[in-house]
Amino acid sequence: MIGNPAKTSLKTLIQTGQVCKCLRAKTLFYDVGEVESGEKNGQHYETYSGLNGPFWCAITQGLQGPDGKIASLEACRGGSGRSCCETT
Repeated sequence: MIGNPAKTSLKTLIQTGQVCKCLRAKTLFYDVGEVESGEKNGQHYETYSGLNGPFWCAITQGLQGPDGKIASLEACRGGSGRSCCETT
């Protein structure tokens, strides 16, 4: 997994260019705030951080990106080699 899940959210990964800006998860639109410690509110943050999916591509509005491959946290990371990956 990318980053430290206790202190990272999908929104943060997109903003910092670690994953494609077109990667989406329902929980991306939830406001979970930043968590100081993995112990503090860890289960709530893990559930609503957007790191657990399910994921879809904002371009195709489906489970696959424009290249026909599945949209996921690992597959849509920067430097993945996908022609459709937009991190900037």
